Amino acid sequence: MNVEIEVNGKMIKAKKGEVILDALNANGIHVPTLCHLEGFKPSGACRICVVEAEGRRELIPSCSHPVEEWMKIKTHSPRVIKARRTILELLLTCHSGGCINCDKNQTCELQELAAELNISEHSYIPGSRRKRIDVTSPSVLRDPAKCVLCGRCVRVCEEVEEVAALDFLRRGSRTEVGTVLDKGLNYSSCIHCGQCILVCPTGALQEKSSFDAAVRALQDSGGYPVALIDPALAASMNEWFGYKPGLDFTNLLATALKRIGFRKVYSSAWGNEYETGLAVDEFFKLRKERGDRPLFLSGCPAFVRYVEQSRPDLLNDLLPVRPGRQIMTHLLKKQQEGSVVFYLTACTAAKSEIQSQDRISRPTFYPDFVLTAREVYKLIRLFGIRMEDLAVETQQDLFGAQVRSGYLHAVTGGYLEAGLRIIRSRYPGTSVPHDKIAKLKGLKDIKECSFELEGDNIHLAAIGGIAHFEDWLKETASRKKQAHLVEVMACPNGCINGGGQPITGSERNLRARIKAVGEMDDLYSGVQTREKMEIPFDFTWAEDDLEIKFGIRSVIR
Repeated sequence: MNVEIEVNGKMIKAKKGEVILDALNANGIHVPTLCHLEGFKPSGACRICVVEAEGRRELIPSCSHPVEEWMKIKTHSPRVIKARRTILELLLTCHSGGCINCDKNQTCELQELAAELNISEHSYIPGSRRKRIDVTSPSVLRDPAKCVLCGRCVRVCEEVEEVAALDFLRRGSRTEVGTVLDKGLNYSSCIHCGQCILVCPTGALQEKSSFDAAVRALQDSGGYPVALIDPALAASMNEWFGYKPGLDFTNLLATALKRIGFRKVYSSAWGNEYETGLAVDEFFKLRKERGDRPLFLSGCPAFVRYVEQSRPDLLNDLLPVRPGRQIMTHLLKKQQEGSVVFYLTACTAAKSEIQSQDRISRPTFYPDFVLTAREVYKLIRLFGIRMEDLAVETQQDLFGAQVRSGYLHAVTGGYLEAGLRIIRSRYPGTSVPHDKIAKLKGLKDIKECSFELEGDNIHLAAIGGIAHFEDWLKETASRKKQAHLVEVMACPNGCINGGGQPITGSERNLRARIKAVGEMDDLYSGVQTREKMEIPFDFTWAEDDLEIKFGIRSVIR
């Protein structure tokens, strides 16, 4: 039911029961916010979005107050503007300066708010209490001095990832966001997914950068730097340079990387498809002996960490197959002595892999450096590359000239879709209608489909976000029909929304990235089964080199 309310002297239509902020946004009226997150229940924590309502003594938060038919609202009255400025100035007293050295400089929402409210200097004396930077995590750096207590990270960590690694500590003026017992992130339940980084409005949370060490390694004349590009990064890097979201940036990015000094540039798509073939092998090997108990794909390092530390009962249900990035890294290091492998990815959790116990026993499977999309952007800028003036050079990617399904790993459900293609190629009589494959696509949090194989009904599930995974587990526990193979991505919608992606992403950007992945996949010219996949002619190969079973798979204590 629609109602009419008066806003700034004009009548607008609103849905009865929706919050004021949504009604204003739907009618093109901008109100600044800080704590608000699209798709989450309102918290009203920051009070930046307050508006004036006739008949009310106090200002009301537009993000949490429902629309009422009698309302006459002023969104930018002198009283409202004064209140917003005061609130923001008080927040700024708790926020350390040094914007020029901050990772979020020019993408900081606090900067944008200060500019919007015309605040250029402190009206109040900033606090002097020093706060220690948390560098304990291999993936996420936390700087409490830049935190403005918006609570976004707390909500995402609890409601989307369900790990609750972050929470509010203490009370009053001593309140701050921290971990249990106020220890470092590495002592918490953090799974390194980086979703907190994407929603943080300031530089309080950012990836643990190895940027300077990577630059030194790239400039080392004795090394042989090789870049391995995650398809999810190729689908989003264009956003940094002002190109239309969703443009396939692979060739232009590869050209820039070679100009910087990389000797070879590869896409990890070949490794992803090879990994899928290995996973299909293991699935059919284990399926009959396990009955209806599900098996979980283990390509997402954040999900694997979650299982290791929070769901040890599922440890034996993880397929023991190494991810494609590790397979390709091993081959590259084995082939070229002195290779320094840079994995360019949208995944912050991949940074934690290079500090894992398994790397001690099998070091060649792990890249030397893991750089997120944000770090790759800084790298390109550092070396003075102007993408708009760059002529695309022909790239010879010796890996997988005929392989394209590996690009699908960038989106939730893509791993399973690639697996279905391999199953159909090995079992020609297997029929999987397009409408069922379509169920694995799109932005849904839980996607399921079934198909018939040799008289058996195989059920698949693809899940984005740990909270949705836990909901799915509870639901399936009460159902007779269990999934046989499950793909879980810690980040909602998969790697295209990974913690290392551009901060300014929106649902429009996500849809554009999904479309870009689909366009890359359109180049697919026929799945090769694992046994028939071609290995680049100048690479020596031995099946036992891969050791697909992980060396370490145990509970994190």
